[in-house]
Amino acid sequence: MIALLTGAGCSPSPSPSPVSLSMAIPAPPPALAPAGPPAPPPLDRAIRVLVAGDALPHRPSLVEPAAIEAALAPLRPMFDRADAVVVNYETATGDAPSSRLSYAADPEWLSALHRAGVTAVTGANNHACDLGERGLTATSEAGKRAGVPVVGVDPRDPWSPKTIAEVGGKRVCAVAWTTLSNSSACSRSRALAFAPTTRAGKRRIDRALRLARARCDAVVAILHGGEEYKPQTSHVLDQAGHAAEMGADAVVIHHPHIPSPVVVHRTKAGRDVPIFASVGNLATNQGESWTPAMFPVLRGNRRLVCVNGWTRLGVVADLAFSFEGGAAQLSYGTHLVWIDNEHARDKEKPVPKIEARPLDPRSDDAIIGRLREDSRGPVALFDDPCWIARSGSSCRGAPAAQK
Repeated sequence: MIALLTGAGCSPSPSPSPVSLSMAIPAPPPALAPAGPPAPPPLDRAIRVLVAGDALPHRPSLVEPAAIEAALAPLRPMFDRADAVVVNYETATGDAPSSRLSYAADPEWLSALHRAGVTAVTGANNHACDLGERGLTATSEAGKRAGVPVVGVDPRDPWSPKTIAEVGGKRVCAVAWTTLSNSSACSRSRALAFAPTTRAGKRRIDRALRLARARCDAVVAILHGGEEYKPQTSHVLDQAGHAAEMGADAVVIHHPHIPSPVVVHRTKAGRDVPIFASVGNLATNQGESWTPAMFPVLRGNRRLVCVNGWTRLGVVADLAFSFEGGAAQLSYGTHLVWIDNEHARDKEKPVPKIEARPLDPRSDDAIIGRLREDSRGPVALFDDPCWIARSGSSCRGAPAAQK
């Protein structure tokens, strides 16, 4: 205003008192400290997840918690190199039932799995209900005490995705369900994720995977289905492919107790999603009498489990998620596992020792060569370029689904 008055052609007026600028311009506010914890540093490595097959508390060899811990000890170096290790907890939790085909594990069994290097289990399978609803509740509670998330079993929401690995602010989750149950009543339980191979089952999967994609940076779908001691069925593979279409970055299947080769599903969006059609067993007493001197199965009855060599072979899915540029990229491969069973050598042993170990393509050539003789078996596993022990490298899929 001073400049306007003096330049308007009027008689000059007395000079006004100077204006204090410090009063007219407020001081800037102090800088605010960032809210919450500092952001994690950028992730400069892949998040590695291993998903393995069935662990069963077979009596007498594996019923004790110490026995399952010892059975998995040879795999500990493999487990320790991963950020997460997930196995199928093929049992209920509680006192052993009277039925030979029903399974129950001591609540400490989950703690033993944790000590062996297992970081999460899937509880959604046909044996989850062998003790009814109380067995489901006991499994959930035992998992919490052991610090082992139980995916697919939860009294609040069994379909809710569970975080199985989180590194550098990136979260890998798992969603698990079963397509079958030994109890029709338990298949309706609100604590068990159950999805039959029907349209209704697919709708349940859709809701779960949409939620998982919204919450997580990568998603592994793990389902229980198929027919025991047979190659994976088309209707279960169809459900697995549907899970891939709905955003699962990898799909892992168990239940047949024998392995099946990996299938790659090309989605409509152009993603290549590995489907581990059956990862078979991890630690069980099945195939206890088989030796490499025998044909892989009894030719007249492939379901005679005690001499089925394929029940001693398992697959561990190796999933490595990298996040360069933000979107998840998946590299995947397989580890083949062989279950040594002392009963095959010494049938007088009252409690035979069982150990699961990596199958070596060179030193185990007698086992591999004998299994190859069964043209109806999953012999393609031995020639899979994604078998890491043979090829020395994993395979790479197309970019994972976007959130």
